Amino acid sequence: MATLEIRALSVGYGPVRALRDISVDVPDGGITAVLGGNGAGKTTLLRAVSRTLGFHRGTGTGTIRFDGRPLEGLRPAQVVAAGVVQVPEGRQVFARMTVADNLRAGAL
Repeated sequence: MATLEIRALSVGYGPVRALRDISVDVPDGGITAVLGGNGAGKTTLLRAVSRTLGFHRGTGTGTIRFDGRPLEGLRPAQVVAAGVVQVPEGRQVFARMTVADNLRAGAL
């Protein structure tokens, strides 16, 4: 079972569709990269997972589960309490450590 499961996620900002029918599994202990050019939807995907779309006037459909528990209806603080946390680009918590070591440190 995946720790993070995203199914049929579609997100829009008004009439603009930012994501269409996205499905992703991030396995327990796994590392997943989200790559794309500017405007490809990377930040929108993270906003959907962290339940902060509403702050940006975004709306979405689909399901997002973490450890088997649906995130729909949770406030962002509840998502963090459940264990889903983002470290935005540029926040070099431990700049001299590798990406893998930073992820391990963040899991503590």
